[in-house]
Amino acid sequence: MAGGAPYFVGYLDGAFIPVEDVRLPLLAPGVTYAASVFEGIRAYRGADGGDLALFRMREHLERLVTSCKVLCLDEIPDVADLEAATLGVLERSGAQEDCYIRIQVYVGGDGEMTARGPTGVAVIARPRPQLAARLQDGLRCQVSSWRRISDNASPARVKAAANYLNGRLAGLQAKADGYDTALLLTEAGEVAEAPGACVLIVRDGVLIAPPVTADILESLTRDTVLACARQGRAVSEVIERPVDRTELHAASEVMLVGTGMEVTPVVGIDRFEVGDGRPGPVSRALQDDYFALVRGTSAAPRGWLTPIASQRETTE
Repeated sequence: MAGGAPYFVGYLDGAFIPVEDVRLPLLAPGVTYAASVFEGIRAYRGADGGDLALFRMREHLERLVTSCKVLCLDEIPDVADLEAATLGVLERSGAQEDCYIRIQVYVGGDGEMTARGPTGVAVIARPRPQLAARLQDGLRCQVSSWRRISDNASPARVKAAANYLNGRLAGLQAKADGYDTALLLTEAGEVAEAPGACVLIVRDGVLIAPPVTADILESLTRDTVLACARQGRAVSEVIERPVDRTELHAASEVMLVGTGMEVTPVVGIDRFEVGDGRPGPVSRALQDDYFALVRGTSAAPRGWLTPIASQRETTE
C-alpha cells in the first residue's frame, strides 16, 4: 500500500481507534491460513482543489461481501456498516488529499483452518499521490513462468488475500530479472492479468480485454476504463475475448488498469518494445478520460463518487 504514513484513526471490529492499535491476532485463521478478503478503494481530490470523493465505493463494498460469501464466513458484514466505517475513518482523520483505503474482513479467534468465524473487520487509510513518472513513462513487463491460479484452485474473481501470493511470486521474478512487473498467463497459455492489475491491448484500433473468465479479478477499474473506451473516440471498438501470448507483441499498445495502477502504459514486454516503445494515443486518451471521471471534471454515473462529508467543515 504505497504512500504516506497511515492516518491516525483506524477502525477495528466496531470501533474507531488509533491506527497503531489496528492489529490482527497472530493465531487468527485470517493470519495463519490467509482466511481473509479485502478491498482497496481510492479517494481523489476534485480538480482545482475540489471535494475529496471515494470512487465507486459501494460497488467495491458489494464485491467485498461477495468475497466473504465465497470464503463461507458465518457473519458477513453489511454493506451499509462497511460504508459507515470507511467514511468514518476518513472523516475522523480529516483526509483532504488523494488517498487509499484498505478494508480487510478476516476470520478472527484462534480456530482451525476451516473456521468460519468470528468475523473481524479492519479499515485503515493513507495518503496516496499519483505516481506521475509511471503514468507518464510506462512500465516494462516480463511474461512470467508462473501461471495464473485457476478458478478451480483459488477463485481469482474475488479479492482473497491468499490469491495475491501468485502475483507476488511473479512480481519478484520479474524484478529479479530487471523488469518493473510481470504478466501472468492462464494454464491454457492465454493472457490473464498482471500482479494487482488487469491487462488491455490495442490492435488495429480495437481495444481488447481478456474476459472475466480468464482467471482475472472482476475489476471495477477495468469496467470503468472499458466504459470510457466505449463512450469515447480513442478506439473503433471494444472487445472482450481470450488473448494469446503472441498478441502482446503484435499489439500497438498494452496497458495495465487497476485501483493501484490506474491506467498505466506498458512500453516493453520481454525485451521487445510495445509499438514504438512509448505510451500510445489510446493509453493517453483513456488516462485522460479516467482521471476526468475520478476527479469530477466529467459526468460520472450516479453513485460513482461519494464525497467525504467532513471536509467542507475542515477547510472552511
